[in-house]
Amino acid sequence: MIDTHIHLIPGVDDGAKDLAEAARMLAFASNEGVNEMILTPHFNSTLYRDKNVEKAFRLIKDYIASRKLEMKIHLGNEIYLNEEDYACIKNGQAHTMGDSRYLLLELPFFHFYPFHEMMIQELQCSEYKIVLAHAERYAVFEKKPEKLRELVKNGVYMQMTSGYIMDKKTRKKALKWVEDGLVHMVASDGHDVEGRPPVMKMAFEIVAGTFGNPCAERLFNDNPGLLIEDRELMAAPIKKAKRFAWPKRY
Repeated sequence: MIDTHIHLIPGVDDGAKDLAEAARMLAFASNEGVNEMILTPHFNSTLYRDKNVEKAFRLIKDYIASRKLEMKIHLGNEIYLNEEDYACIKNGQAHTMGDSRYLLLELPFFHFYPFHEMMIQELQCSEYKIVLAHAERYAVFEKKPEKLRELVKNGVYMQMTSGYIMDKKTRKKALKWVEDGLVHMVASDGHDVEGRPPVMKMAFEIVAGTFGNPCAERLFNDNPGLLIEDRELMAAPIKKAKRFAWPKRY
C-alpha cells in the first residue's frame, strides 16, 4: 500500500518528535503493509513553517538507506488553505505531493467561505490538482453534503482517513462515501505510534470485504501510485456484497 498522508518527518510539526519515533512509525507502517509513502508535514504560515523540512527529510531517507528498508518516500506538505499559504504555494515555498501537480490541502474545520472555493478554483486554473486531506472532518460537508459532491464534480479529489473507516461509530458513513464515489484515496494521517498510529491494513480489509478487492486496491494503492506518477486518478470500482464480508472482529 501507499500512504499519502503521514507526519513522520521528525521535529517539524506535531508528528514524530525525533528520529527514534520516526523509525518506530516506519516499522509500524511496514507491518501494516505500506511500502511507499508521501511525508506530509503541516505547512501553516502561522503555526508550522519549518525551514529544516528538507534536511529532516534527507535524514529519514538516509536512515532508510542505511537500514536497507523496503520503503520509498516522497516529500510533500499538508497545506492549510488561507491567503498567506496560497501565496506560498504560488511562489513555490510549499511542497506539492512528491513533486507532482497534486496539492494536499487542509480546510478550516468549521468554515468554508467563498474565498476558499475561489482559491481552489484559481489553483486548478494554474494546473494544480487538489486533494482535500481528511475530507470527513469538515463541518461544511456534514451540513451541506451537496457541497462535497459539487467539489468532486468540479475535479477536487477527496482523501479519507483510515481510522474513519475502522471506527464502528463512523464506518457506515465512511463506506457510504466510498459507495457514492466521493473517496479517491485512503491514508493514515499518522502522527505517532500510540495516539495516532499509521494504521492501514484493517481499513483496507473492511473496504475489500464490502466492495471487493479492486475497490480497496484503487483507494489504497492504485490512485496513490497514479498521483505520484502525476497522472489522473480513477473512480473506485464498486462491487457491493449482499452482506458485509469483513471478519467478525471488525
